[in-house]
Amino acid sequence: MNLLLAIMAGTLLVLTIVSGWIKERMWGSETLACLLVGLAIGPLGFGVLSLDPARSVHDREIWTHATRFTLALSVMSAALSIPGGFLTLNRWPLFVLLGPGMLGMWVLASGSAWLALGLSLPLALLVGAVVTPTDPVLARSIVAGRLAKKRVPERLRVLITAESGINDGLALPLVMVGIVLLDGTSRPVETSLLYLVWEVLGALVLGWLLGKGTGALFRFAHERDFAERESLTATTLALALLALSCVALLGADGILAVFVAGVVLRRAMKQEHQQAHEHFQDAVDRSLTLPIFVVLGASVPISGWLEGGWPLVIAALCIALFRRVPIWLALQLLARPYAGKSHALFAGWFGPVGVAALFYACVALEHHATPIVWHLVSLTVCISVVLAGLTGTPLTRQFPETGDDADGSDGDDR
Repeated sequence: MNLLLAIMAGTLLVLTIVSGWIKERMWGSETLACLLVGLAIGPLGFGVLSLDPARSVHDREIWTHATRFTLALSVMSAALSIPGGFLTLNRWPLFVLLGPGMLGMWVLASGSAWLALGLSLPLALLVGAVVTPTDPVLARSIVAGRLAKKRVPERLRVLITAESGINDGLALPLVMVGIVLLDGTSRPVETSLLYLVWEVLGALVLGWLLGKGTGALFRFAHERDFAERESLTATTLALALLALSCVALLGADGILAVFVAGVVLRRAMKQEHQQAHEHFQDAVDRSLTLPIFVVLGASVPISGWLEGGWPLVIAALCIALFRRVPIWLALQLLARPYAGKSHALFAGWFGPVGVAALFYACVALEHHATPIVWHLVSLTVCISVVLAGLTGTPLTRQFPETGDDADGSDGDDR
């Protein structure tokens, strides 16, 4: 364990120092670097670590808790980066992306798994639901940093961040539908529907209450000098874990509740709190969320991938490449959620599969899904990390150096 900790700490130390150089000069990403380090110390290298949730209940518990923790922090970080009023002003684009967009991704991903692997329809629907959400950690590696802020329009960056934060929580009802279909449970349909409604509405209400209460206490304490300005980092971290655990205990969607709580807390911040907020994002992104990709690289199920053969590779490639871009182009044609076609293509491409899929794959395994779910999801995530890492810089450079333009319009589909 000390060896693993030393490797992770050393990796993060190096990435903290050279992150800008990696993104701008090497055409890579911090997540890709972490994945490669994990591969070097895992079954493809020195064999320091191996956690296989498909074969070991103990390993599955570790993966579930680690991915759930990582996801909660990354979702909170995403929520805090959204400017005040943005969600209200962009409610129609977000409705399009989180409604028809998520359903379209679910259908295409499920179809890819069904056709390539010959899975049963319930199992294919479960796999499709697991890989539907996009990853805030990978998305942030594209929309944050000097290069992104100089090149990518602000509205496009924030839309990608907001969508990735919200759909991580909204994916849970889709996953539960897949689990119910796979289990063939005898639970009445009405009860199942009420449970799914409570997962979403309960998360919205409870997350709002926790965020509102924390924001009120935060402002009260700062107005009376009870707390220091830098305490926002600890406050947001504690709120993320509180919302995650308490809402889950009440049977609602803890991940969605974390996002809602973060958005509401963000509204309570004053301008002078922004520096502390940026410290939280930086600390979370580099110190607390990136290590999961080292663990993934060290734990890739090589034997499971080999057993799946080319059909598994084809399914993973189809999901990574095509589950999102065709849907985003269709949505742009019909509803125009983005300023132009190039923006829709950029957002469609940079909606990678990541930590959320790993978490929901563990949830599926807990409900007796077959190991093929983990094998396919882990391979898809690895492919997504590589594709996003290698294409992030060149595709970002396609935007002019105007950065945050007024409306982000590129005029290419008017």
